[in-house]
Amino acid sequence: MTHTLIKNASILTRDPKLGDLHGSDLLIDGDRIAAVGPNLQAPPDAEVIDAKGMVLMPGLIDGHRHVWEIIDMGRLVKTRPAEYAPYYQQWKMRTIVSMTPEDNYLAELIGGLQAIDSGVTTVLDYAHGQPSEDRAMAAAQGLRDSGIAGWFAFQLGVSSSYKPGDTVSLAKADGERIAMTNESHWKTAERLQKELFSDSTALLQLGLAPSGNNGSRIEDIRKEWTRARGMGVKMLAAHIHKPEQPHAPGVMGHRDSGMPDLYEAGLLGPDYQATHANRLTSDELKMLRDTGGMICATAMGEFPYVMSPSKGPSVHGRARAAGVPTGMGIDISLALTGDYFEHIRATFWSLYLDPECRGYVGRYTSEDILDFATSMGAQAVRLGGVTGTITVGKRADLVLLSTDRIGFGMAGSLADRVVTFAGTPDVDSVWIAGKARKRHGKMLGVDWANLKARLVQAQERVGAQAASIRFV
Repeated sequence: MTHTLIKNASILTRDPKLGDLHGSDLLIDGDRIAAVGPNLQAPPDAEVIDAKGMVLMPGLIDGHRHVWEIIDMGRLVKTRPAEYAPYYQQWKMRTIVSMTPEDNYLAELIGGLQAIDSGVTTVLDYAHGQPSEDRAMAAAQGLRDSGIAGWFAFQLGVSSSYKPGDTVSLAKADGERIAMTNESHWKTAERLQKELFSDSTALLQLGLAPSGNNGSRIEDIRKEWTRARGMGVKMLAAHIHKPEQPHAPGVMGHRDSGMPDLYEAGLLGPDYQATHANRLTSDELKMLRDTGGMICATAMGEFPYVMSPSKGPSVHGRARAAGVPTGMGIDISLALTGDYFEHIRATFWSLYLDPECRGYVGRYTSEDILDFATSMGAQAVRLGGVTGTITVGKRADLVLLSTDRIGFGMAGSLADRVVTFAGTPDVDSVWIAGKARKRHGKMLGVDWANLKARLVQAQERVGAQAASIRFV
């Protein structure tokens, strides 16, 4: 079937021209939204779905997730901060060298499927766990095979040279975690582009996470980013944290969080997405806005940042107020729930942690909060013209929510009900580019029991291998 007609739904379009539609219909033609409105007629070949009492909304956007980390979910959790904070980087350094290409494939496949199951149709996968070409290729293939849309943002510079059973200097391991990009990294990026991401119309595209960041010479950053952009890559993603002490002139981080250094060098642009960026000043946010840059906050993961003088509360409230396209993400799939609606709620509650948001957080609505995960979230991954709203002509990335559960509120606006009450168990159906991926609460063609068994086996083996590495 090339057509699907969804009838009698309450449609949360997030399109300002359409607003909310009640008892209305939506027609999918191929991979696009063909029509939205009441009393649509079904083409002869259409599957017709009666969605009376259900909420139809745009697919959710996750602008920053380390998908590979799902291989070891639960090993560290944010709710044990005394254990998590000191050991996360060591966990990462141990785990990435203990995973095989097959582990990377499995983790990305399951991570992508889990995201879809929760209503996420587009993700920016910040892939910083692949220290070799074969691991990177396998990871990208796994995410692509999951069928999710978005970006596989390969981290340049991962250079870990040790292996399970080794004793290695912690300083050496940390220095290799992200070193300067060399020709082996470019070879991997070019192979990814040639073999897996050559189709510019495909759902999943290649992005890059440059190694050049705070502490790097501006001229080294210029050289790296110029080469990345010369490949035709349309997304450059970066973790941004204000350095505890300013760096020397000519080095990113000499001023504030490094934005003025990049701005003065003419390096910022509409392909640049800064994640976290908690301490960005008003002037730095204006620099991002004026150059077309983007922000992604990971509010649930950033809650502990309020304890740090160099980080602080999530920036998404101030970024949005400054006119910067701003999205949200899960970030650490290792240590946080995969229920994306929980992260949407955290995106709201965390606004109260920022003293600078007190002047306007009281005027926020559920619609404003949902924008971080739909319309504005799509803009924050350079896909605002493609997805993020229910608009005729856009890609048919859709989520249909059941409201039958007793805990799903029935009063209030559609956004009120979704933001306050929805959860993964309510996700009845998901379509990505018009293809049904979940129906009647079940992922199609996915054997969860088999995947869970394989994941548990991999976690046990990788955990044992990782524990055999000794840092001194």
